Amino acid sequence: MKEPAIFTDRLTKSFSGKEVIRQCRISVERGTIYGLLGKNGAGKTTLFKLLLGFLKPASGTVSILGMDSVKNNTAILRHTGNLIETPMFYEHLSAAENLRLHLAYMNLEETDTEPGLQRVGLSCTGTRPVREFSLGMRQRLAIARSIIHMPEVLILDEPVNGLDPAGMREMRALFRQLSEQVGLTILLSSLLLQEIGRTADRIGVIAGGKIVLEKDTREICRSHPEDMEDYLIAAMEGGITFE
Repeated sequence: MKEPAIFTDRLTKSFSGKEVIRQCRISVERGTIYGLLGKNGAGKTTLFKLLLGFLKPASGTVSILGMDSVKNNTAILRHTGNLIETPMFYEHLSAAENLRLHLAYMNLEETDTEPGLQRVGLSCTGTRPVREFSLGMRQRLAIARSIIHMPEVLILDEPVNGLDPAGMREMRALFRQLSEQVGLTILLSSLLLQEIGRTADRIGVIAGGKIVLEKDTREICRSHPEDMEDYLIAAMEGGITFE
């Protein structure tokens, strides 16, 4: 097994006395795509915020590329790209201008934004302001922003939200290219079981704030060729745990 790019141990987070992440352990190998499944409210977004240091855990530890999410938060953000919740942009500016501002905000050397826009299918937007973008175009721009500085790790919360089937296929191909050709580690969440199954090398299921299932996608397909969807739904409902 490769050295994990993302690892948590006994991670716990509470809000108003209620545990939303409970003794959570997740391990994501370097250079792979890990798909996280879970019902609404299962804790996916909270977990991602803990990984990036946007939230501090009540207990437990988070390691990203060997760095502690609390002690090394600034360094982690320089080496990661993310899309968490609804992306926000400068509405009066173009896609390219938004990317250049992001690089400046991250205190990173300005780079040519055109290749990043081409990767996500936005090279033809020119000076068009973002306020005129559709939901799908905004999602594409958010993905472009997450990869513009060529990070080592991508953490993407519902990255294909708002995309049509063709757009989903394009982003799936992009994620595979970034993983296989560039060596990026990608952790992404989705409510779409089939999309995760087609994209991820490994699937994790979170239920009640805890990882209840973590298996290679091929292994799941092999052991559940006829009822993979039912199997994963049962895990999301908390009906099964590690086998």
